[in-house]
Amino acid sequence: MSDNNWKWGQSSANAFKLIASAFDFNADSVRTVKDGDVSKQLKEADASDIQVKRIQDFASATKRRWKNSLRANAMLHGLVRTGMQILGQKQQQEAQTTKQYAKHITDTRVLSAKTHTSVEKTYLKGAKQIEKTGKDLQRYQGEIDDQYQVIDQTANQASQQKRVGYRDRVQKRLAANSRPWRNY
Repeated sequence: MSDNNWKWGQSSANAFKLIASAFDFNADSVRTVKDGDVSKQLKEADASDIQVKRIQDFASATKRRWKNSLRANAMLHGLVRTGMQILGQKQQQEAQTTKQYAKHITDTRVLSAKTHTSVEKTYLKGAKQIEKTGKDLQRYQGEIDDQYQVIDQTANQASQQKRVGYRDRVQKRLAANSRPWRNY
């Protein structure tokens, strides 16, 4: 058992040395502590309490600031992501509007071209009908001119024949009334 005593004693001495080096603590001096040293130690303990509270508040504030920074960062990133979603939706709406506009413009141009073609066809058909009516009028005029020319020629011939007939009759009357035996 004596072998165990030195191990316990040595271990205890090693522990005192470890604590002394870590905390600047001398266990032997505690045995002879004076009132002034106790008061000083109490003041330092109170100060260390205050320092602990300071460190605690500082650590708590730092953690809170980091967490708030993380929350603010998350809000900013969320806002940016929302903005990107809205931007995507806006671009989709703009794309739909652009497609609708292109369709409207194309439909309007096609309608305009069809209308223009239809109007031109109508004008062309009308012009041809007017031209045909004019030609019909000219033909009719020619026919009427020819008809009345024939009528006029026939009337002239008839008139000439009547005149010749009148002359002949007058001549015959004169001849009938003439008495050559009385021409003396």
